[in-house]
Amino acid sequence: MSEIQKQQEIEQKNYQFRIRLEQLQEDQLAIRKEQHYIEEQQEEFFQLQQQEQAAYDFVLGNCEAEERAFFEERGDEGLHLAKKAQREFDEQLLLLKKDERTLFDQEENLKAEQQAFWKTTEGKENGA
Repeated sequence: MSEIQKQQEIEQKNYQFRIRLEQLQEDQLAIRKEQHYIEEQQEEFFQLQQQEQAAYDFVLGNCEAEERAFFEERGDEGLHLAKKAQREFDEQLLLLKKDERTLFDQEENLKAEQQAFWKTTEGKENGA
């Protein structure tokens, strides 16, 4: 194999490493954006939940005694659904964090693979 072919192979391999690293980093960025979006949704949801609770408190303070049980039940249902939604937000964030960790691990493995390739390439060049 000629020196030019060897150099082309090395350049091709380095290009492949760079492309794979860029893709992993883009995927990591996408996950961070998704995490941020979910956190924003959580904050908005929390604000709406606070408003809903204030509305139920107002209604309960101003309703007839016979209506109280109905509104209390609706408030309890709303609280139950809010807790369920919060658990779903938390589960989504946990999955995204796991995916992000996996991508970081893949990036570290790829960098180690790249370093090993460079060392073998240098060894071949120095030994040649």
